[in-house]
Amino acid sequence: MSGTVLYRKWRPADFDEVVGQEPVVRTLRNAVAQDKISHAYLFCGPRGTGKTTTARILARAINGRTASTGATALGESDDLGFDLVEIDAASNRGIDDIRELRERANYRPGSARFKVYLIDEVHQLTGPAADALLKTLEEPPPHVVFILATTDPEALKPTILSRCQRFDFRRVSVDDMVGRLRAIAESEGIEIPDEALRIIAREATGSLRDGVNLLDQVWVMCGSSVTLEAAQEALGLSPDARAMELASAALRGELAEGLAVLSAVQEDAIDFGRFKKQVVEHLRHVLLSLTGAAGTLSLSAPEIERLDEVSKGIEASAAVTALREFSQADVRRDPYQPLPLELALASVVYGPPVVETPAPQVETAQQGGQQRQTRPQQRPDGQRRQGQRREQQQTRNLPDRTTASPEPARSTERQPERATGQQLLDRLLGTLMRRDKVLAAALRDGCQEARTSDEGLVLEFAPNREGHMKRCQDSLPQLAKVAEEVLKRPVQVVCVLGSQTDAPKSDGAPAPAGNEAAKPGRSRIAEEASRRFGARPYQSN
Repeated sequence: MSGTVLYRKWRPADFDEVVGQEPVVRTLRNAVAQDKISHAYLFCGPRGTGKTTTARILARAINGRTASTGATALGESDDLGFDLVEIDAASNRGIDDIRELRERANYRPGSARFKVYLIDEVHQLTGPAADALLKTLEEPPPHVVFILATTDPEALKPTILSRCQRFDFRRVSVDDMVGRLRAIAESEGIEIPDEALRIIAREATGSLRDGVNLLDQVWVMCGSSVTLEAAQEALGLSPDARAMELASAALRGELAEGLAVLSAVQEDAIDFGRFKKQVVEHLRHVLLSLTGAAGTLSLSAPEIERLDEVSKGIEASAAVTALREFSQADVRRDPYQPLPLELALASVVYGPPVVETPAPQVETAQQGGQQRQTRPQQRPDGQRRQGQRREQQQTRNLPDRTTASPEPARSTERQPERATGQQLLDRLLGTLMRRDKVLAAALRDGCQEARTSDEGLVLEFAPNREGHMKRCQDSLPQLAKVAEEVLKRPVQVVCVLGSQTDAPKSDGAPAPAGNEAAKPGRSRIAEEASRRFGARPYQSN
């Protein structure tokens, strides 16, 4: 065995050895061949998919290329020295580090054609450091090429993304990874079946570096001759047989058989987190098989045969239910406690528990006031409250409603209008306080009512608040903007003076001239302004 770990020993040295990234490799190879080198590249994708390795290959390719041959790569022995600078942004993330980079970028390369800066995990740069890097990307020296690598491109500034050629690295498929692992195993003299390589590839979840590391781990534990069972034991995986047995018991509603499987797994002290993962994977395979999508699975012949046997006679709806229940089972609190999986199995067999929803209670006239007092946030608007009062009146005494005097009905209808007006005034004051506190104070202390119509907004001021009204009249454009923002439509704002009948008479003074015919609760001037918004009813003496 070699003293070097496999993933470093078998790191690709040229574009031909990069696995699973054909679109990226083809584009970069053509760019080098046509001498269309960009000043900045962005390599993004999951970990272990070859971003840093491809960046190093590109750095050697653009410097090892000749105009006559168009060679696109150099061997691992061709070292660029100081002309390839690798920076780990996770540990060199400050603005001082980027300032130093900008200063070094001004120097021309020593022996190569380009000076290449490879910044790994670039999304971890601080905000000021990212701004400093952006300035360099906007106006780079002609002899500098930047290659940025990241696993989180969404964390980068859009201005940085727009100045780079972006290449998205995808996860390596199981088949591609098995082919690469097979080549490495044969070169190292490792005898391992394809079923074991597939288990390693699936466990790597698309990361080729993780797959090579897992192969190295299995090699160290099992030696040069690896069996399927030995690979499962080395990776700490539960046997597929018992996971498939539990999946089959759940799909067929066999509660006793499923509980027996879970009891046997607990006795062997197997981590239920890994076991649950295997069960969910089998249930997913069953669902895909039942829906005709089994061709998307990378399974061996024995696994497909076992899958067909389990899926026979099962409906897709049962597979969906089982998959949902087992995937939601939380075994993180105690990975050696089977209770979450037992409950999931019981829910599949007996169905989920039925939660009875209580019927909505009918609000009586006596309960209505108490509910509105205890839960003011659920009070209906003025129109709904008015309808409720009418229903209560009908329930209480229908003949009284037909013989009632018009005055109580008018007072009942005005109450929600005043409440709505007060809410509107509060919203106006809340918005105005953020812009002009002096004007907001004048409106708050002087205005006693706010009313709206199809055309505009009437602000009625108390009779003894002429100075406050004058202050608001001088700022009608600003009030109109605030009203438009609150009401979500263009409006005209009119300030009017209320009548003495709207305010308590403490000194017995007569009402001002011109208001003799005012209606109770609304002045003649206010009524006129509601009909004619183009006029300004009040003129200061």
